[in-house]
Amino acid sequence: MARSLRRLVARAGGSVTSQAVTAGGSVVLQLIAVRFLGPEAFGAYAIMMAVLVAVTTVYSSWVGDSLNVLDRFNPRIRAALCASILGLTAAGTLVGVAFALLLDLADAAGVAAFALLTVLWLPQESARRLLNARLEFGRLVLNDLVYVGTTLAILAGLWAGGTPFTLTWILGAMCAGQVLSLALTLLLLPSAEYRLPWPRLAGLREVTAFAAWRSAQASLRPVALLVMRVAIDTFAGRTVLAAVEAGRLLLSPALTVVQGAGSYLLPTFVRRRDAGVPIRPRNALTASVVLIAGTLACGVVALAVLGWAGPLITGGAFTLDAVTVGGWIAYTVSFSATLPLSMMAAAYTLSRLVFLVRAAETGIGLTAMLIMLVAAPDLAHLAPYCIGFGGLASGFLLWWHLRKTSLPSRNETPHATTHAAE
Repeated sequence: MARSLRRLVARAGGSVTSQAVTAGGSVVLQLIAVRFLGPEAFGAYAIMMAVLVAVTTVYSSWVGDSLNVLDRFNPRIRAALCASILGLTAAGTLVGVAFALLLDLADAAGVAAFALLTVLWLPQESARRLLNARLEFGRLVLNDLVYVGTTLAILAGLWAGGTPFTLTWILGAMCAGQVLSLALTLLLLPSAEYRLPWPRLAGLREVTAFAAWRSAQASLRPVALLVMRVAIDTFAGRTVLAAVEAGRLLLSPALTVVQGAGSYLLPTFVRRRDAGVPIRPRNALTASVVLIAGTLACGVVALAVLGWAGPLITGGAFTLDAVTVGGWIAYTVSFSATLPLSMMAAAYTLSRLVFLVRAAETGIGLTAMLIMLVAAPDLAHLAPYCIGFGGLASGFLLWWHLRKTSLPSRNETPHATTHAAE
């Protein structure tokens, strides 16, 4: 029992550590962008990263979650996933380039660097999710350290050499980090895990039955954030967007823990499901309560240090206020309320339920935000409150519905993973 508990703690800690490494690297890159690029270019960088996150979420929910939940060694499913990797990578790159061109986010070199980053980022995410499915969180942390370390080392070398930072240089350094981390991951994984069959669509129906609703559900939050950023940029200006984005940096520790919890909970729920161990809604609800409490504690600390941390983050280019930070606290609490219950529903292929609940919440929040921005653009700093609205209600609805739903056993769960991950 003690050994199992230690293993559980180690795996959970590894998942959170992985998120901490990537989130920490992201925060450092954003700080570099704020300090050296200025508010306008930082706003462009924020939109680019929002596009990348949204595209990655759709991709990872379709491919990555299928690798975790479905039988990834089934030849039909494996061939369909291979086709999905190619198709979604191409589509994601086109979407990223379209946003960069339509919103005039960068020059030609910057757009090309962003396209290359997307092409590298998505397959690398597949490799990371394979490590996640195998519960090899120590190797996952190593992978993330290589990416972050390489990216920051290149930027440090440029700074030491006196080369002025540009958006293109930052994106290029991220590309180099992705190349090395992908190469490392392929060395760490057994060849059977990443051996690619000829892409075929024969098994796409099995994949779509799970992944379509899952991908739609998981994309709601990043798409809402992307819409928020584009709307603020359009109605209030890129400098205002930079101030709203900078406020989010103070909540990055809480967001890191919540995201790490999600990376740990989904494969863990799947393992318990496949082992025939009952998973009850109160288990997910307990996780939600713990995450909410941690988020509120982090929010109190963020508000307490705002007086000296704000100027440190922005370099005096603009001002951070408590109301904006409070909006990100509300957003993170909303995230904490729904994520564990969403992961439980995904493990039992009930993503359609989560999508319907979250879509209603997201639609109301985005509508309120757009009305506010059209009527009073100077209230743009309240946008995080709008998109965070309703998370607690969504969490309650999911918990109530899961309590009333007869969850299938392993043999009844569609497309349950039947091969050992080791």
